[in-house]
Amino acid sequence: MRSSLLRSGLGLGLGCLLAACPTPNQGTETSDAESGDCTPGTLNCVCAPDGCDLGLVCASGLCVAGGDTTATAGTTGGPVTTASTGGDATSTSGTTGDSATTSTPECQGGPAASTDCPPERPFCDGAGTCVDCNGLASCAAVDPAHPVCDAMSGACVQCSADDASACGGNTPICDVAQQTCMKCNAHEQCTSGACDLGTGACFPDDAVLWVDRAANPCGTGTQDSPFCEIQDAVETIAANTPTVVKVKPGAMTYKTKIDVASGAVVAILGDGGMPVVGVLADAALINDNARVYFSRLQLGSSLTTAKGFLCVGGDVWTDRVDITARKSVAIDAIDCNIRLRRSRVYLNPGGGLKLSGGSTRLENSFITSNGTGFSTFAGVYLTNNAELTAVYTTIIDNDAAMNADSLHCVNPGLVTIRNSVMFGQNAMTSVNCTGAEATESVIDAMAIAGSGTQVVPTVQATWFKDPANGDFHIKALAPFKDIAVWHAGDPAVDYDGELRPSIDATPDYAGADRLP
Repeated sequence: MRSSLLRSGLGLGLGCLLAACPTPNQGTETSDAESGDCTPGTLNCVCAPDGCDLGLVCASGLCVAGGDTTATAGTTGGPVTTASTGGDATSTSGTTGDSATTSTPECQGGPAASTDCPPERPFCDGAGTCVDCNGLASCAAVDPAHPVCDAMSGACVQCSADDASACGGNTPICDVAQQTCMKCNAHEQCTSGACDLGTGACFPDDAVLWVDRAANPCGTGTQDSPFCEIQDAVETIAANTPTVVKVKPGAMTYKTKIDVASGAVVAILGDGGMPVVGVLADAALINDNARVYFSRLQLGSSLTTAKGFLCVGGDVWTDRVDITARKSVAIDAIDCNIRLRRSRVYLNPGGGLKLSGGSTRLENSFITSNGTGFSTFAGVYLTNNAELTAVYTTIIDNDAAMNADSLHCVNPGLVTIRNSVMFGQNAMTSVNCTGAEATESVIDAMAIAGSGTQVVPTVQATWFKDPANGDFHIKALAPFKDIAVWHAGDPAVDYDGELRPSIDATPDYAGADRLP
C-alpha cells in the first residue's frame, strides 16, 4: 500500500504538468488511513479515541512509530502522550492541537538557599534559577542572620563596613575583615563611650550620667546639669543596670570616695582628659558582684594611709589609669577579678598589688617604684590561690623590707609571666614565688626563668628615659628587643598605642613599651 501511494503521487504530479489536475473527488487514490482497510489506533492509521497501540504515538492525527519526536496533543480529544528524547523533556498539553514548551527549573522552593544549586550560586531565586546574592531582592529574606550582600563574593554575610544592623547584644561590633559580628574589646568602639568588657556588649547610649567638679550649682547628672562628684552619680545606679559615668577633668580634684554597690555595672570614664580622684580615704570601694570599668582616670595622692581601691568579690577593669602616691597599697583585692590594661601603678609607699584569691591579668602596664624599703609589700603579692597572668608588663624598681621586691607568693594559684620585664633591687630579693615561670621575658631572677627568657642580673638606669621621675619608657640601649614573641590574642598595641606585630610568632620588645 505504501509503494502504491508513492507511485500514484508521482503519476499525478507528472499528469499535472500536461493538463489540469483533477479535483480530489475525480478519481484520485486514497490512503489506507482514510480507507476502511485501516484500523484506528494502528500504524499509519488515524488515532483511536483512546490513543494508539503500544509503541506508537499520535502525531498530527495519525499513529506513528515512537522515536525522537516531540509529543503533540492529538486532535481527537484523546489523552496526551509524552515522548522522551533523552535530553530535557518537552511536553505539550491541550485538545486543540496547539503546542506549549516549558524548561526544567534548576531549583525549587525559592527564594532560599538550595542544595540543588552550586556553591558559587547557592540561592534559588523563586523562578527556579540558581543565583548568588546579587540576584536576590534581599539577603535578609533568605537568611535573617546574614542580611548583607557582599557584591564582590556574591555571598550573604552578617555585616559590612556600611551595614552593621545585624550586630547587637553581646556582639555589637562588625569585624569588617571577617564580615561577622563580634564582642567589643575597647571602650572607643561603642557609641556610648563604654564597652562592657566582661560580656562584650556596649553600654546603652541612653544610660549616661555626667560629672563636673566645677559645676555651679551641682546638677542632676545631665550633660547640661552635671553632678559635682563621681559618687553622686554612682549612688543613683541600680543593680544590673549598666550605666556610663563621664567625668570632666579640671583644676579641682574629686574629693568623695567612690563606693560601688553590690551588683552595680558602671563605667567611670575621663571625658576629654584624665580627672584626678584625690580622696583622703580609699579612693574607691568595689563591693561583691559589682563590675566596674575605670578609664582615663588618676587615683592620686592621699595624705593618710589609704588605698587606690579596695575590691571585695567584684570585677575591676582599668584602661589608661594611673594609681599614684597612695599611702597604702594601690590595689587591695579579695576574691576579685582584676584586669589592668595600659595602666600604671607607681610610687605607692604601701606597695603595688596585694591579691588574695581571685585572678589578675596585667597587660601593657607598668608596676614601678612601689614600696619604700621598709614596707611589707612592694610590686605584686599573691596569696590564697590568687592567680596572675602578666603579659607585656614592666615590673621594676619596687622595694620591700619583708617580702620580695617584684613578685612574692604565699600559696598562689597559677602564675604566668610572658613577654615582660622584671627587675627588683637585686637578683636575690626580686622574686620569691614557687611554681611561677617567666617565658620570653627579661628578668633578674634565675629561679623562674623559662623558655626564651633572658636573665640579666642588674638593671641599668640608662635603659630608660627618666626612671628617677617614674618614666620607664625604654631607650634603644635596653636589651629588650626581639625577646618577646607576639601571639594571636596578645595586645595589638603597647602602653602608648604603638602598634605591635600582628602576625603570630613574630619577635617583639618585652615589657609595656616598645620602640617604633
